[in-house]
Amino acid sequence: MNRSIIQLIKEGEGLTTEFKRTVDSPFKIAKTIVSFANTSGGNLLIGVADHGAVLGVQSELRELQKLEKALVKLIEPELTVQIKSENLDSKLVLWVTVGESDNKPHHALNEKGDRIIYIRVKDKSMPIPRLLLYNGTDAETEKLLATRHVKTLITYLKETDSVTAKVFSRIINVSEKRAERMLQDLAERQILLKISKGKPESFSLKWTE
Repeated sequence: MNRSIIQLIKEGEGLTTEFKRTVDSPFKIAKTIVSFANTSGGNLLIGVADHGAVLGVQSELRELQKLEKALVKLIEPELTVQIKSENLDSKLVLWVTVGESDNKPHHALNEKGDRIIYIRVKDKSMPIPRLLLYNGTDAETEKLLATRHVKTLITYLKETDSVTAKVFSRIINVSEKRAERMLQDLAERQILLKISKGKPESFSLKWTE
């Protein structure tokens, strides 16, 4: 059992792993748990610093109470997770395992009471307006997904993390303006995720088949 948690710590944070020194806020933990459940599941290790140092938790009870608040009061629909206590070098680490949910999208409530959907992008939990559930697309979107340009784009994005209008225009040999319009349209249809607010905007894939 211990080897797998040591392995997780060695591999560092990423799409399916997050470290927390402590549950500083049930709201933040709800956000992380929801992003794992809405993406491909993951492991949350409490008592571990960002760079992987094992610090342990001061009070297991306090951390569990905050976790319970996040799970019971701040996540909709409710989620079940596995929580284990692990002893590493006589320090206590809580290991929370979140499975990919069949019941997504899940929302996390923030301090203002807004319900927000989060997904995991690399090692971050990102808010999105609405989760695209692939089998729930409408006929027009299906048609769009079948077009050569969009197929080319999706193939490219499965290999590379993100794309800008300039790069996309070169790939499919159209004007940058047209490429920009196409990317914005795909983002509006929830097929792509806008990942940078600055200029140029970049887009990444939101789901994989």
